[in-house]
Amino acid sequence: KHKGQLFCDRSAEDIITLLLAECDAGGVTRWQPCRVSSINYDSSPDGTGAGSYKIESDRGHIEAPQLVIATGGLSIPKIGATDFGYRIAKQFGLRLVEPRAALVPLTFDGEAWAPYAQLAGLALPVRIETGPTDATPKQRKKAVVFAEDLLFTHRGLSGPAVLQISSFWREGQPVRINLAPGMDLPNLLLRAKASSKKLIANELAALVPARLADAWVSRDPAWQKPVSEATDKALATLAERLADWQLTPTGTEGYKKAEVTLGGVDTRDLSSQTMESKQPGLYFIGEVVDVTGWLGGYNFQWAWASAHACAMALAAKNSSESPLPS
Repeated sequence: KHKGQLFCDRSAEDIITLLLAECDAGGVTRWQPCRVSSINYDSSPDGTGAGSYKIESDRGHIEAPQLVIATGGLSIPKIGATDFGYRIAKQFGLRLVEPRAALVPLTFDGEAWAPYAQLAGLALPVRIETGPTDATPKQRKKAVVFAEDLLFTHRGLSGPAVLQISSFWREGQPVRINLAPGMDLPNLLLRAKASSKKLIANELAALVPARLADAWVSRDPAWQKPVSEATDKALATLAERLADWQLTPTGTEGYKKAEVTLGGVDTRDLSSQTMESKQPGLYFIGEVVDVTGWLGGYNFQWAWASAHACAMALAAKNSSESPLPS
C-alpha cells in the first residue's frame, strides 16, 4: 500500500501457513502446546568451554548449548501473549525498557467525548502529531507527523493515523489533528461568505464529511448561521480549530487492542549482528526486543530480519565457522 506498507491480500493465516510449511521443509521439531516451568544455565566446569541451558517443560527435560527467545510482547493476550521473555531476560541480568501498548487506539473521558461519540464509524484523512503541551513552534517543526486516515469510535480515536501516533504519545500530552489537510480553510470560508447564502455547516460539508461538519458547527452558536452572516473572526476561528484540533487522551485501549508492544529487552545488552545477549548462548529476537516499527508490516520485517541474523550466527557457531565480519 502507500508509504511502503505491506498487508496480507487475504488473511494473516497465510503467514502462519507459510511459517509452518517452512518448519516442515526444514525438519523443525515443533511442540505445541508446551509449557516451560524453568530455565537454568550451567557453565562449563573449568570455565573455559561453553555451558548449557537446562529447560524443564511439561514434555520433559531439554538441554542445549544455545537458547533463542522469540516469545513476543504483551499485545493481544487472548492469543497467548505473556511476559515470559521479559522474565527470562531479568533472570539473566539483562536490562529492560519498560513495555507499553503501541499501535493502539486512543481513548478519552466519557463525558468529554460525548459530543464526538455520535461520529463513531466516520473516517477521513488527517495530519496528526503529538508532543509536550508547552512545545515551542521550533519543537513542533521537529515533531513526528503522520498523514493517514482517522477513525472515530465510541470511546475515542483509531485508524492508521492514531495507531501510528500512539507509539509516540505519552500520558498527559495532547494530540494535534488537522481535520482538513491540504486546504486553505480561512480563504475558502471567506470566499463562501462572499458568494453563498448556505449555512456554514453546508459549506463546510463540501470540505470535510457532512457528519463532522454538523457536529463541529454545533459547538458554537457563532457557526450556526448562514455563512454570509458570519463574522470574519468567527470563520477564522472555525478554520483554526479544524486545522489544529487539540485534545488530550486519557489513555489507550491497552494491550488487548495494541498491535505491538513498545519496550522490551534493551538493545544495549544484545549484539546487533547476532542478537546474542551478554549472557553467553542466550539470544532474543522479534518483538520481545525493544525495537518497534511503524504500522504496515515493519514489525514483521524486524521479527524476520532479527531471526535471520540470529540463525546465521548460530549456523556459523555450530559449524565452527569464523565469526561474522564486523
